Amino acid sequence: MARIHGEALRALVAGAVVLLTGLPVQASPATPVSARVSVSYVPPSDPAHREIYRIAQRQRVLERLGAIIRLVRLPHRLTFRMKGCDGEPNAWYDPGSRAVTMCYEMVAAIVNLAPRTRSAAGVTRDQAIRGPVAQILLHETSHALFHMLRVPIFGREEDAADQLASLILLQLAPARARDVVSGSGYFFATLGRQEPMEKGRFADVHGLSWQRFYNLACLAYGANPHRYGDIVAKGYLPKERAERCGEETEQVSYAFDRLIVPHLRVRPHRGVNLRRAWGSR
Repeated sequence: MARIHGEALRALVAGAVVLLTGLPVQASPATPVSARVSVSYVPPSDPAHREIYRIAQRQRVLERLGAIIRLVRLPHRLTFRMKGCDGEPNAWYDPGSRAVTMCYEMVAAIVNLAPRTRSAAGVTRDQAIRGPVAQILLHETSHALFHMLRVPIFGREEDAADQLASLILLQLAPARARDVVSGSGYFFATLGRQEPMEKGRFADVHGLSWQRFYNLACLAYGANPHRYGDIVAKGYLPKERAERCGEETEQVSYAFDRLIVPHLRVRPHRGVNLRRAWGSR
């Protein structure tokens, strides 16, 4: 299993736990999470999004997201915001304004795709909402870290952002991590069933939804083959891919160790086994 800075991930994951659970954070609503992080909830013009706006503010979703990267030494201010996007379900990081944006439409789309109670594969409505919201927010935050910290990337940046987001979320306590994997997997699979397979789709900077589904499943299985063995047993992840998933997880963990850890405010000691550090949490 990958050997990385366990304490570093622990600090980042503490923020992810807060993001997923709704536990209180220390800062007041008017106070930034840190001197280098600010948040903004733009009142929606669409009445259909007012409930999302109120819930996001009440649960302090963006403040909790900011808490995830409080350990990182950011060279500039980073802004997290939620706003209406003229009907377009989207989320992105803008290098010019150094802002991570989540559209109310994106949250609404996730809610609309979620099963009313439970999917045929057993994914609950709560998992189907919390999982992709957390994954998308951390995906865009990963883009911000790559840009602001000048992290070199081999391959497509969208794939790297998925990998970093998944690596962090997979270190949650077992039940929470499973919620993310189940919910995000449901989201990618549902989109995949609706996705047209025309040639132009292969030119997109993002992977196809089914590719993102298998990449997430592989990282989960590679992180803990015992805990996620049912992904392979039930045929969700082909055995041929599963054989290399431990190496894939090791590769992502090594990249985190070499490229992200040097920018953390606290430099934990080396040689911490990822599975030993998190497998029992």
